[in-house]
Formats: sequence, C-alpha cells, structure tokens
Amino acid sequence: MTRILAFVAVVIALTSPIATAYTATANLWLTETEIQSLRAQPPRIAPLIRHCDKEIDTSAAPVSVFSPPPHYTSSGVVETDMSKRFSSDGAMAWRAALCYALSQNPLYAKHAQSIIGAWADTMREVKSEQGASEINFDLPQYILAASMVRDVGGWNDRPFRHLLTDIALPLSHSDRKNNHANWGVFLNAAIAAYTGDTALLERARVRWLALMDSEVAPDGSLPLEICRSDTNNYCGGAHRGVNGLSYTHYTLLPTTAAARIFEIAGRSVWQTPQGKKLAAAYQQAAAWTLHPENFPYYDSNGGHLNGVRNAAYFALLQRVFPNDDGALVIANGNIGMNGLEWLVLFE
Repeated sequence: MTRILAFVAVVIALTSPIATAYTATANLWLTETEIQSLRAQPPRIAPLIRHCDKEIDTSAAPVSVFSPPPHYTSSGVVETDMSKRFSSDGAMAWRAALCYALSQNPLYAKHAQSIIGAWADTMREVKSEQGASEINFDLPQYILAASMVRDVGGWNDRPFRHLLTDIALPLSHSDRKNNHANWGVFLNAAIAAYTGDTALLERARVRWLALMDSEVAPDGSLPLEICRSDTNNYCGGAHRGVNGLSYTHYTLLPTTAAARIFEIAGRSVWQTPQGKKLAAAYQQAAAWTLHPENFPYYDSNGGHLNGVRNAAYFALLQRVFPNDDGALVIANGNIGMNGLEWLVLFE
C-alpha cells in the first residue's frame, strides 16, 4: 500500500502544471512546435541568422561594479557606455541563443554562453539605483538566452545562477509601482522559471495579477504612465505626457513577457480577469499608436510624442487578443523595441 501511494504521489508531481515546466532542457520562451515551425521558414529567420553571423566574434564588455548614474536629470537624460553595453550584450546573447535554437549550430550557443558567462563571472556588485533598475530592465534577456543554451557542450551555469539568485533577485523592483514593478515581475518570473523555483514563480504570478488590477484603468489606459515627461519631473513640467505613450509600451512589454513565461510554465494568465484587463490595455495602446493625435497629451506637446511605435510586443499580444488597430500597427511596419525579436518569432 505504501508503495502504491508513493507511486501515485510521483505521478501527481510529474503531471502538475508547474512540475512539467521545469525539465532540464526546456527554454522559457518558445515551444518545440514553434521552434520547428520557424525552422521550416528559412526566409523568415534568415535575417536573424545573418545578424548572428556578423557579431559572432564580438565579445562582451562586463564590469565588476555596475554603477551607472541616474538616467533622468532635471534637463533630460544621461546615457553611459556601461548601460549601453549591458543592454546590447544581453540582446546579442539572446540573438545568438535564438540562432542556436533555430539552426542547431553550436557556434551560436558558444557565443551566447561566452557573453552570459563573462557578465556572470565579472559582475560582483551593483552600487547605484540606476544599476538596480537596469538589472530589472535588461537581465531577463540574458536569462531567456541561457535557457536555450544551458545544456549545450557541458556549459557550467553555476556562476550565472549565483548572479541571478544572490545579486539580481534582491534588487527586484516587483514590489514598486508603475513600470518598475512590471519589469521586476518579469525578472522574478524568468529567474523562477530558469532555476525551477516554483514558489517564486507563483509569487510573481500573484503580483502580475495584482498589478493588472491596480494599473489598468477602466478605459484601458495606464494612469501612472501616460503622464510621463522626459526629465526627473516624472509626471510634470513643460513636457508632461511627452513620454506617456512610450512608457505605456514600456510597461506593457514586460507585462506581456512575464505572461509568456507563465504560459510556457503551465500557469497562463491570459484568460484570467486580469488578462482581460491586459487585453483592454493593449486595445487602448494600439488605438493610440495608430492615431497618436488622440493621445491625451498630444496637443499640449505641440503634436510631438516620443516612442509612439515602440510596440514590437504587439506581435505576441495580437496572437492572444487580436484587434483591428493592433493588426494595422503591425502591418504598417517601422516598429521599435524589438530586442526580444518579437516580430520574427510571433508576427
């Protein structure tokens, strides 16, 4: 009898939604069916492969102390080489990992591993608030990349796991408000799915649901974001709202990305009541992207808004919550914020 009960317990564990998500080879972003479909469309993936070939010999530029200055000042923005390389190295690792998944050429996997490993071996401390923010914004793409190449060539990912759990996770912004919380949830979900931490995954999911309840207004707008300016007077000053549509996209992108991780992990949020709020937010964002003149701060900024078409994540949302405005935005092209290659993978 004891043996039978033990067998039943094992079967239940292996067939539970979360347990099935954490196999040793599972990546966090694409199903095997999707990968096979992409492999069967060489013209679609050819530009990505060419991009990987051009940068195959490019090395990472890690730093031991990550301490970029504040992005916004009273007069505008500050950009540093340190920040740019952390972001661009992550995007390069992600492309290389994708190229490996789509071609099975181990050279791409080795390139991705070298970039991820360089930062994991080098970064020891994050000393600025902006650095913590950029961990939330940019580290998830490293995690997605690592999930696709972790079982190639006997790669040792222990230093990377240390970076995730001991350095990055304590810096998560998931408990904050506005877009920082959404990026923090994406970070937590990615770390949880990569390391197999089911409790962390569920906490991230619960927080995702709570954010949709608190952030999305009845009309689908994001009140904490639509007012955003381009200085450290975040929701005020002469340019109030000039970045409002850009920050709407910058909030919905990690929200969509986290939802994708939950889906792959068997804990989908798409059809929850909060998922319907995401659908409403997408519909409003798509309408404004197609017709920015209808955005509340368009006229007050002289008909100029920043980041209007930073909407590559629409490619996935259009699969889940199709609407006419979103389809037209995608069809019109010239869409930004495509670092995760949304348009190749999902359009």
